[in-house]
Amino acid sequence: MAKYVILNGELVPEPDAKIHVSDLGLRRGYAVFEFFRVMRGIPLFFEDHLARFQRSAELLFLEPAWTMEKIQQFVFQLVEANGLQEAGVQLVLTGGYSPDAFTPTTPNLIITEAEVRPYPAEQYEQGVKVITHRNLRELPEAKTTDYLMAVRLIPRMRSLGAVEVLYHDGRRMLEGARSGLGIITAEGVLVTAGSSVLESITRRRLLGVARELLPIEERDIPLEEFFAAPEVFILSSTRGVMPVTQVDDRKVGTVGPHTRRLMQAFRQHVEEYLAARASR
Repeated sequence: MAKYVILNGELVPEPDAKIHVSDLGLRRGYAVFEFFRVMRGIPLFFEDHLARFQRSAELLFLEPAWTMEKIQQFVFQLVEANGLQEAGVQLVLTGGYSPDAFTPTTPNLIITEAEVRPYPAEQYEQGVKVITHRNLRELPEAKTTDYLMAVRLIPRMRSLGAVEVLYHDGRRMLEGARSGLGIITAEGVLVTAGSSVLESITRRRLLGVARELLPIEERDIPLEEFFAAPEVFILSSTRGVMPVTQVDDRKVGTVGPHTRRLMQAFRQHVEEYLAARASR
C-alpha cells in the first residue's frame, strides 16, 4: 500500500512530499516536532502530545496556519490513509521559507508515518547500559529538531553497547537524548528532574499512576545521588519504562521491585487508555 504524508494540510503520496530548500528548518534547524505512538490504530496520549506541540511552537514564536483541532484531524486522516495499526507519527512545524535564510515566515507543517520496533524483552528483564555526556540543550523546554549532539554521539553509543545517552551539566543528571529519566532513592522515593529538561509525556503519565505506589519528588538530581541510586530507569514514548543497570563503565542499581511495579503500572495505564479510546 502506498504511503501518504500530510504536507501543509494536503494528503500527498510520500515520494511527492517536498519542501523548498529555503525552509528555515533546513537552513537553520529552526523547527519543532512531536512524536507519538499509534497502537491498535489509536494515537497514544494524543491530547498530551498535541498540547506539547503547541507549547513548543509558541516558544519558537511559530504560528501554524491551522488550529490544533484541525491538525488533530490531519493526524487521523493520515492514520486512516496509511492503515496504521502499530506505528509512530511525527509532526514537524518548520520556520517556513525564509528570504534571508534567517527570518521565520509562514511555517510548513509536515506529518509523517514512522516505524516503531519493539525493544527486546531482556532489556526490561536485565536492564540496559547508557552512557553520559556533558551537554545542556538550548531551550530544553521546547521539543525542537536540534538533535545535533544526539546524532553526533550515535557512533560512540553503539560502539560501547549502550542504548541511550544521558545528559548532565557537571552537577546534575538531566535527561536522555531521546528519553526522560528517574531514580528510586534508598528511602523508596521516585525522583525525576524538575527543571532544564523537556516535559516528558511518558513521565507525566507515569507520575500520575505512580502516586498511589510510592512518594514522588520532582527536583534536581545531583550526580552523586544518581550514581548511588538503588534503581535507575529511562522512559519514552517507544520504550515505556526501561530499567538501567550500567552507566558508562559503572554498574548502577538493579531491576528492583519499585521499577518492576512502575513498569507494570504504566503498561496497565496504556491498556486502560487504549480500551477507553476504543470504546468511543
